[in-house]
Amino acid sequence: MGELLTGYAILHWAASWSNPVLDVVFRVLTDLGYPLFYYLLIAPLFWIVDRRRSMVLFLLLLLSALLNSEAKLLFDTPRPDPAVARVLDLRPIQSGSRSFPSGHAQIAVVFWGYLAYWVGRRWFTAVAVVLIAGISFSRIYLGAHFPVDVVGGLLIGAATMVVIPWLERWSLAGFAMRPLVRAGAGLLAFALMLQTGDAALVTIAGCVMAFVALQSLPPAPVVLAWHGKAVVIVALGLALQVATAALLGQLAPSPAVTTGTGLRVMALWLVALWVYPHAVAAVENARR
Repeated sequence: MGELLTGYAILHWAASWSNPVLDVVFRVLTDLGYPLFYYLLIAPLFWIVDRRRSMVLFLLLLLSALLNSEAKLLFDTPRPDPAVARVLDLRPIQSGSRSFPSGHAQIAVVFWGYLAYWVGRRWFTAVAVVLIAGISFSRIYLGAHFPVDVVGGLLIGAATMVVIPWLERWSLAGFAMRPLVRAGAGLLAFALMLQTGDAALVTIAGCVMAFVALQSLPPAPVVLAWHGKAVVIVALGLALQVATAALLGQLAPSPAVTTGTGLRVMALWLVALWVYPHAVAAVENARR
């Protein structure tokens, strides 16, 4: 049983019934677990659905990513060896990311689990469960993780959900932070960017700085809209997000992690959650 959970037996089993169609399906599912997908989806939820709960989701993902990064540093386990098993997703190995726990599985639980809680419909909960299972299994199918990594990620993700009631209460208070606390959080995040070469921690620090900046800036205008207007807002916003990410070099892996990496992440979130809502509001006011 230990070999089935922690070793190569299940990786070999998955490889034994693989085919080109499933390769594509699981590559798509695994890409739903990379940070770019969450960045591209949280912003539209913020623009046209519910900005309060969108920020709760942002903070949940941030907490989950921090727990995952610290666990990877603590356990420091290697990825499956491409010389021993079929590995179709080499990106984690190329980036130097460690194996336990699976960030894809962990964050899938947090993201889709909170959306299921938010939507509150059985059909959506069923969709969320299928996506969590698919994203999690894709890591085994593609040879990016051992089964124990995925199980660990699922358990840590589920444990992260216990903070939802507290974050919901904080959101109802407008995420109020004392000026000294805001300044301290910003300085700690910036210090983390200066002192670590870990890509995940630098990204998390950039996200923290973006959140602190959003709480310090004048509130962005509310851009709640549905029907045809919502489609235009989302389409233009997504185009802006992708263009900004490309301009800042975030769509291609960086050969070196620097303080600038975190600052670029901060800029991406500020453009999506503050600059763009202001631009939409300015257009709306001009039309009136």
